[in-house]
Parts: sequence; C-alpha cells; structure tokens
Amino acid sequence: MLSNWRKTAEKVDPYSQLAYIYDHVMRHVNYRYWANHLAKLFKSSDFPVNNVLDISCGTGSLLLNLAGLNLNVAGLDESENMVKMARGKIRKKGLKLPVWCGSMVDYKVSTKFDAVVSTYDSINYCLNIELCTAVVENTATALRAGGLFIFDICTERNSRKYFQNHTDREETEDFSYIRQSSYTRGIQVNEFFISLNSNSNTTYHEIHKQKIYKINEIMSIIPLDVYEIVGVYEGFSLRPGSEKSDRVYFVLRKNR
Repeated sequence: MLSNWRKTAEKVDPYSQLAYIYDHVMRHVNYRYWANHLAKLFKSSDFPVNNVLDISCGTGSLLLNLAGLNLNVAGLDESENMVKMARGKIRKKGLKLPVWCGSMVDYKVSTKFDAVVSTYDSINYCLNIELCTAVVENTATALRAGGLFIFDICTERNSRKYFQNHTDREETEDFSYIRQSSYTRGIQVNEFFISLNSNSNTTYHEIHKQKIYKINEIMSIIPLDVYEIVGVYEGFSLRPGSEKSDRVYFVLRKNR
C-alpha cells in the first residue's frame, strides 16, 4: 500500500493537509501538563510573566491551555492551515486571541512580551544552525528586558528511540494516513501519506524534516551579551539536560 501511495500521491507543503487531522494524530499529547510546566518555569524565573507569545503555535492547543492559566497569549505559525485551525478552535471557545501566520526566523511584533515560547521541537525544523541563530536573535527583539525565551529540542536519543525506521498508520471513517519515520546522520524525516476523504482518490504526501542538534551546538549560538542562560533542563524537570535526555529545554532571560 505504501509503495502505491508513494507513486501516486500529490506532494504538498508540510502541514498543509496534516493540519486538518493534526489534533487527532497528536491526541496523546497532554497540553495542559505542558502549559503547567511552562507556568512553573515562568514562576521559578523570578520575573512576572503575564503576556506570552507562542512562535510555533500550531493548531493552538498549548495556546488555549496557557490562556486557561489566566495568561494573555498570542501566537504565530508558519503554516496557514495550522493557523486557520487554531483560529477556529479559539472562536469555538468564545475567546479573542491574536494568531497570525509568520516565521519564527523573522517575525515582528508591535509590543514586547514577558515570555516567548517554542515547544515540541519546533526549533528542530530549522535545518541549519544559522536559522537557529536567527530565531534566538530575532526573539530578543520581541522580549521586554528581563523577559524569557523558552524553547526545546529533541535529541539524537529521541530520534533513534522513536523515529528510526518506524511506521504507523490509522484509518477512520473520515480520513486515513500512514507515517513513515527515519533517522540518518542528524536528520529526522517523517513522511505522511494522507487521504482526507474515504470517497476521494487523492492522497497527499508531506515530508517533514528536522535537524537534530547537540546541546553544545545550541549553547554556542546564544549571545551572552543579550541573554542570560537560566537553565538547560531535561524534559519536564529541573534536572540538567544532557544527550541522554529525550527532550531538552532551554530557558533564556533577556538581559535587563
């Protein structure tokens, strides 16, 4: 089946079709727990955080959970369809949260934020270290003095453990998909073959690539004249992160 889909599928941009089933595919993620963890990091930083910008907001699940913690939130995402889905969810909740399409590399804001976040290894979508550098430097312009930039990366251990030669598939009444994952030489690839209508003959093919960085590579691009490194943590803990971690959080504070 996969070989047939690969031959006939229509190649499209990442998240252009996955956006419509993303919440189903990611239903195992506890966004409330994730939001609470971010709130703990805010609180432990000894800096009052009220206004938060999510620069990789996806379909808005984390954004809504942060809003549920009485934070003023806004979000952006590079995918128009992910933003479309986020806006729909926000409307259904009866909320008015600003969400727009933009790139974390060069986004601009008209107001300063207390904290900027980028989670679920969105930084790994920057396929070279220069793009990572641009995100870190650009985000400083969106922060108040003393504000926080919190982001995470997935490690090589994570990629080898969960994404090396792995295939999963699912079929419902409304859609079906196959995801084929691989990891080679620092590049994690997730190929999605998606059919959004059981009566349609169209299958979409999205290729998602992530660059897997070493912790010291990320540390090397943090401008210490701009940021203080508050901590580098393992997953949802305050233990020091290492290459043995599956996920590593970086907490930076913009110099006052």
